[in-house]
Amino acid sequence: MHVLTRALHIALVALAATLAAWTPAAAEGGRPAGIVTALVGTATVSRASLGAPRALKFRDHVMLQDRIATGDESLARILLGGKAVITVRERSVVTITELPHVSTVDVESGKIALAVAKERMRPGESIELRTPNAVAGIRGTVVIAEVTRQGGAASTRFTLLTGVIEVLRLDAARRPIGAASVLNPLQTISVDRGLSPVRPITRTEGKAASAEFGLPPKTRARRGADWIAKDQVARALASVDPDRGRGADPRPDVKPDQGAKADRDDRPDRVKLPVGSPSLPLVPSYALQPSGKKNKGKDR
Repeated sequence: MHVLTRALHIALVALAATLAAWTPAAAEGGRPAGIVTALVGTATVSRASLGAPRALKFRDHVMLQDRIATGDESLARILLGGKAVITVRERSVVTITELPHVSTVDVESGKIALAVAKERMRPGESIELRTPNAVAGIRGTVVIAEVTRQGGAASTRFTLLTGVIEVLRLDAARRPIGAASVLNPLQTISVDRGLSPVRPITRTEGKAASAEFGLPPKTRARRGADWIAKDQVARALASVDPDRGRGADPRPDVKPDQGAKADRDDRPDRVKLPVGSPSLPLVPSYALQPSGKKNKGKDR
């Protein structure tokens, strides 16, 4: 009897461990890369374990190797590993992959913004933003990438709003080639058959680029720009895990990613967001400052 009881106890412990590990992500196969924190319009996900692309929904898990495609007049925001936020504009295609210490956001076509909170990354960890013909190393920045195609050729444009990045051109085999170009805040570069000269943009141009990715949460004016990426990650965390979000950023004005007034049951997926003319941009105008200039909190 004692032996039977012990065997039953061992079986129950093993079953409990199995159930604890059986998350929705594990059930679908693959390793989780992130979670959808905001979705306006339509988006689909293609995955090896799925027979056909399926509709992406709010709070869906995104797995490594997933191919995300957004529809017309759509916007999807995804929290990646609690350290970065990717905002995908309409008619865009993105895949998220991972190697040891390096996560990669691969933009096949369209337009995305990537905000990375440097404080949340472990030593030696990095995020790459790749396109068919270019790559940028990202740490603690807010950057916009746009890929346009004409026939089989692709052209890339990076626009940096905060932080510093290095951009390299890729050859036909997608290997880095040539010397890197460095971008500072409010600068842009195009990559076609080569790297264009780095060009400064005005704050007005920066505001216009930022506004395309906005949701309408309220933020208070603060000095400097280092907090921008950290703030976006905290907001995304708050939308899927309010307790964790408050722990990451205890400010009372942090709201879930829906931004607009929520329903009584506080379900962000019910909120309808205006994608075409959002009331708040990706980066507030007072935080858009060229490198070396002090932020006085005023829009010029």
